[in-house]
Amino acid sequence: MKMNISPAFKYQFSNFLKNAFVIYLIIIVIIAAFISISGNSKVSFTGYSLTATIFLFVMGIVNIRSDLRLCLQYGVSRRTSFISELLAVLSASAILAIAGELLTGTAQTLWADNSNLFVADIYQLIYVGAEAATLTFGQHVLSALVNTSLLFCACLFGMFFSLMFWRLNKVWTIIVAVSIPLLINIVPIILHRMGVNLNPLINWIDSAPFNFIMFFLLTAALFGIIDWLLLRKANIREAK
Repeated sequence: MKMNISPAFKYQFSNFLKNAFVIYLIIIVIIAAFISISGNSKVSFTGYSLTATIFLFVMGIVNIRSDLRLCLQYGVSRRTSFISELLAVLSASAILAIAGELLTGTAQTLWADNSNLFVADIYQLIYVGAEAATLTFGQHVLSALVNTSLLFCACLFGMFFSLMFWRLNKVWTIIVAVSIPLLINIVPIILHRMGVNLNPLINWIDSAPFNFIMFFLLTAALFGIIDWLLLRKANIREAK
């Protein structure tokens, strides 16, 4: 079956882009505020990727249902809508990651001699070190790839929660909603008592940025498959 992805992609991508622009402006304002109040005190900002990750996680929860409803109203199939959503998420993740590198690189260059101001992101903190004042172009590229994989995975994880609750009735929705915070605390304890050692995996991810990228892309692929399985036979109901 031939898919006409372009119209659905343009609509979904524009939604992500408009909201991403707002978040990006907020982050710029926060960094500017840090710089203005730094004075002789030491100020650091290392939360760009964390902020962007939370943003795309929430967007994954919020957007998938409304985008699917609108696409179905205009005769776009579930498969086309889902694929275009994935492409929109990947594009938005890459743009946010690149924009983050521009922001971080600009701040590091302008205030490289200011020891009181430290601006960095997750790639630098894990693989380069906080002592580096600036990054090379190649390091910025790797940082953008690291953030893209993380943001893409976070959004598909958010979609999983949205689609899972969409498939559940009211009783199971309450049960699962109550169980999630309990499982978050109980599962690590159970794994520890079972003798499951996650240190080799953590050390493998920490050993190279490409391992980080591979891990989060594979995790995103897993959630993508689960999301599609939840979506393909979901009972599409109108928004309440």
